[in-house]
Amino acid sequence: MTAESILIAENDSTLAESLRDALTTLGYQSLGPVSSGEEALTTVAATPPDLVLMGTRLGGIIDGFTAAQYIVACIDVPIVFVSIAPDPTELHRVSEIMPYGYLIQPVSETSLKTTLEIALQKHRLNRRLRENELRLTMALHGADLGMWDWDIRNDYITGNRRLTTMVGYLPEELEPLAKHWWSLMDSNDESRVRVVWRRHLENHTPSFESEYRVRHKDGHWLWVLCKGKVIERNSGGVPFRACGTVLDISDRKHLEEELRRVSITDPLTGAFNRRHFYGTIAVEINRSNRYHRPLSLIMFDIDHFKQINDRHGHERGDLVLKVIADTARKHKRASDVLIRWGGEEFMLLAPETTGPEASTAASRLRNALRDASFPDVGRVTASFGVSTYRRGEATDTLLNRVDALLYSAKEQGRDRIACDVEPNPSGQ
Repeated sequence: MTAESILIAENDSTLAESLRDALTTLGYQSLGPVSSGEEALTTVAATPPDLVLMGTRLGGIIDGFTAAQYIVACIDVPIVFVSIAPDPTELHRVSEIMPYGYLIQPVSETSLKTTLEIALQKHRLNRRLRENELRLTMALHGADLGMWDWDIRNDYITGNRRLTTMVGYLPEELEPLAKHWWSLMDSNDESRVRVVWRRHLENHTPSFESEYRVRHKDGHWLWVLCKGKVIERNSGGVPFRACGTVLDISDRKHLEEELRRVSITDPLTGAFNRRHFYGTIAVEINRSNRYHRPLSLIMFDIDHFKQINDRHGHERGDLVLKVIADTARKHKRASDVLIRWGGEEFMLLAPETTGPEASTAASRLRNALRDASFPDVGRVTASFGVSTYRRGEATDTLLNRVDALLYSAKEQGRDRIACDVEPNPSGQ
């Protein structure tokens, strides 16, 4: 039997190491540790563990309480908080989240073992209870589902009132022909849904199930989950009749999208994070190799950022980072991807961009940053490294090269561009 996995989210490295050793001794699979709310969200979104041991004082922009709220609401992973020095404010925030446990350091191995066993068992029972409640609710309140009956030979669909009101129509406003229901579907989803339906109609699958978008009468789009099954075939297996249900899942989809956005976005600047960068550059490198298209990378770093923090405080430092990101967004192309690489470092991934074009783009952004307004801070500049992907090379090779170019720009006096192509005169 596979050991249950537990993610450690703790900013105190000594405590995190102690928890990891204890989990290993107790036979659990230890994940992490991670030290910030952002890392916790990213890790849980990528591979949900069975439980999260969440420190109450994490580093980063997103604290442990906010991260826990997202995880509980969107992914249904149980949380056990670990506190070093609880106070009334902390206890109040803990009570609002209703975790499966609350441990105060120092934690004995016996207390940890007991708390984890109870939390995991309680979560299993709660999940089973919710599933049973959902089945009962669906059985007792079927009118909340759109229910349909399809006469396949005549392409004629009948259904309950909920089926039509879900998309904003009265029953008499829609002709009961299948083609009219198909016309409400998002064209980007239609071909995929038809393939799934065809496989069931041809008896390759026991039932039909698909999520897709439909247009409401007032023009907005909503997500639905459609389930169905052929209930009548002739002796040759040709389908005559199918029945099923439609459920509005828009709220769930919106939550999933919000979680996805949080997991790939830097919360301070709104730029994408490293996780999104690695996924995106893999796709762009594949496209560049396959179609022999140019791909460039621009890395830039705020000059003397530590001095800005030391002189004006971290609040002003954060404001500088936001202005930098906003300025970069205004001056990049729609196809360019802005990433906060870490600290005061940013990247622009530029598909369909040659080296000289990337150098020109870096020069344009450099000048824009010079002209940008930074209240109470004064003029802020940045140094740039610019390089172009070379066919067949690894991602890390490109990253190391552009990082070395950025370092070279810093060494040459800052507020300049270093590139491995013929430089743009206006950028030097």
